[in-house]
Amino acid sequence: MSQMGIIRLWYDVPMAEHKPSLAPELVDFPWESTLPARLVSVVNDLHARGREVVTLDDLARRCSGIAPHHAARALRRCGWLEPLRVRGTWMARSIMPFPHLDSFVELRARLTTHPKTPAVIAGKSVAQVRNWLRRGTAPSIGCPASYKLPRCLSDYRICRWEPRVDLDVMWGLPVWKPETLLAFMVARPSRFQWEDIADWLADACYDLDEELMLGELDGRPRSTWMKAAYLINEGERPDIAEALVEQAPQEDTGPYVLGHREQRQGEFIYPPVWSQKFQVTDYLLPTWWLPRW
Repeated sequence: MSQMGIIRLWYDVPMAEHKPSLAPELVDFPWESTLPARLVSVVNDLHARGREVVTLDDLARRCSGIAPHHAARALRRCGWLEPLRVRGTWMARSIMPFPHLDSFVELRARLTTHPKTPAVIAGKSVAQVRNWLRRGTAPSIGCPASYKLPRCLSDYRICRWEPRVDLDVMWGLPVWKPETLLAFMVARPSRFQWEDIADWLADACYDLDEELMLGELDGRPRSTWMKAAYLINEGERPDIAEALVEQAPQEDTGPYVLGHREQRQGEFIYPPVWSQKFQVTDYLLPTWWLPRW
């Protein structure tokens, strides 16, 4: 072998050995083009940390010798990042969404860049992320009535409600407690999707805490207390229902209406159910309470 051949062999082997490589679980992903070598370590680190949402700050901390917006452009071009509506954020395509939370990546992005945003997973989505539902539902978020919603969150179903108990945190996102969900359901029935309620109401009521339920209803009208007690009793928690009746404010005596005064499904009209104990006329459950499968 010639001297020149020896020099080439010596040059080629070390370069092959030291070329940065992707993490094994990323090698077979069907990306759109080859990833630049100087961004391999960035992708590996983001993947190892499970960063579903990537920000300019994330890239600035991990990139050396390249501006973060240039890195973002290169990663987008290669198919590793997908743009989000929240400015300066992207979704990492190598990260699988958290269970039941793939619809809330925009909420996660907003909370990442603006941590004080008063938006949380709310409404029927609470039942979905807690794994009570057999089917998916339209993603819902909750926020105070006075909060001006940013455009990046405008695609969500909005529940205007202010919880009076602390929030839960699930997979890094704030979520209404079951007590808040039950109070919202009876106070804002027209803003809730009641389909398949029979499938999961007992699961929701099983997780209720009496003190938290009292705290969530504190300061709300007696009608909300009595309708909540009625619904919780239907959800097989008569102990909490009794406590609500005993401690409900006494400003009036009812009767109280749960739902609309007429509920139609096809050509059939379902008559309401009257509960003497709770002084509630129920137009909702007779329509939507279907047998469990």
